[in-house]
Parts: sequence; structure tokens; C-alpha cells
Amino acid sequence: MEKGEHLKRQNRPTMLQLQYLQGLSKVEKKRGAQGSIAEYYGVNRSTVNRYFKNCIERGILTESLEFTPAGEEWLERYSNLYENLEKYLEEIGAKPEEIGESLDVMVENIDIHMLELMINAYAEKKSVYKKKENELDQEIQHNLQKCERHPVVFRLYRMNKKQGQGRDSMAMRGFEDIAEIVQENGESYLELKLKEMAAHSRANGEMMAGKLKTLKYEHNEVLEEARIENNIVKIPMEACRIHRWTGIGTMGIVPVTVTCSVGPVHMPESTALLYFWV
Repeated sequence: MEKGEHLKRQNRPTMLQLQYLQGLSKVEKKRGAQGSIAEYYGVNRSTVNRYFKNCIERGILTESLEFTPAGEEWLERYSNLYENLEKYLEEIGAKPEEIGESLDVMVENIDIHMLELMINAYAEKKSVYKKKENELDQEIQHNLQKCERHPVVFRLYRMNKKQGQGRDSMAMRGFEDIAEIVQENGESYLELKLKEMAAHSRANGEMMAGKLKTLKYEHNEVLEEARIENNIVKIPMEACRIHRWTGIGTMGIVPVTVTCSVGPVHMPESTALLYFWV
């Protein structure tokens, strides 16, 4: 088999066909494996037989259903491609229910070399963006270090806004309007000042008052609880993602989860995106 012959357009596998081969690669006794593979994936044995016969003709499998060296390379390459394409589609915001179909359409209709170039270009662009983002963050941190306290405007926006709801999270009621970026003992914090918030009781209509109880912020995909001292909430600046937008300026974002107590009632957790403008 000539090098690259098994990558011709008519030989591109569907996701299900690739799964047949992945299943085969994990079975010690190859002969007779068609039945268990077909049962596992809910297809007829004849469907798996036909595809394995096609793979034998193309030099991917031997007559005893062992992978040839070219077949092992082919399977690894396509397995990596599907995995990277799935991550790519997730990152660009494709709907979960559409990803499987999109994967099949892309792999069956676009040359593998072109798909790999697309994935590599995206990864390189993401790497460059991340580098610029880190440089920007360092630049902002350096500029902020020139002053001990820097006032910033912020908003808390609902993460799962429903139709008819306002954009602001109700948690906004629990904070003063202006926050500050503070340099303290060599560390930088976003400081939010708590204030009393009020709400009517659904039970008797009486007015109740209270304050935010806890605030957790997301840092490296882990929720960390913020320090609250003397009605001041401190969120480390290293947890904030910094962006610079043309015409808007520099903006920071951090996902947060808050709880509060109003009178004797403990309100459920509320998730929001905290935006602040430097």
C-alpha cells in the first residue's frame, strides 16, 4: 500500500467506524470480536464485518484482524483528530447536541491534512492570545502597583438570564457601587464593600434586612472562598481574566457564586459574572 493511500477521501471513517476499530484495538482475541463490537454499539454484525473487510483490503487490518503498522498509524491519527476537533468545537461554542454530527460531516468531507492544519492554526492562535493576555495582565499589574488603591466600576451579571429578567444579578444589591483594586503586602486584590440589602418576606410581606454571607470565585477551574473582613470582600487579582477592548478599555472578569442571609432566611446560591473596568 502506497504511503497515504489509506487516507483517500472515500476511506475517511465515520465516528462509529472509528469506534469499531478502537474497540477492536482493545480486544486481545481479534477473531470473532465482530459480534461483541456490534452488540456494544447496537449495530448488525454484518455491518462491522463489511467495514473490517474494507479495512483488510485497504491494508489497515490483516486477515486475522490485527492492525498493520500503517493501520496503527492511521487509527492513532484519526483518533487524535476526532479528539482535537471535539475540543475545538466545544471551545468555539458549538451546542453539545450538534458536535457529534458536525464531527462526522467535517471528517467525511474535508481532507485530514486540512483539518489538522486548521486545528494547529487554532492552537497556535490561542497560544499567542494567551501570551498577549499574560503580558497585558503583567502590564496592568505593573501600572496598578504605582498606586496603592485604584477605584473601579463593576457589575454583577446573571450567568443564566431568563426571558424577562434584568441583566444585573440580585447580588448587586449587596455591594456599594464602587470597588477598588488594592495593593497590599505585595499582593493585589479586588475589594468590594458590602452594604445591607433588604427584601420583602414572601410569607408575611414584612421587610427584612441582611448582608452577603459568602462569596466564592473561580480560579483555575476551582471555586475558592473569598476573605470577608470588616464588610470588605477580597478577590485576588490573579483570579481575574484581563481583557483590553478597543473603544471600551481594560476590563476584568471573574465568575462568582454568592449566598446571603436576609432576616432568618438563607437565600440560595446565586452565580454571576463579575465585570470591572479599569
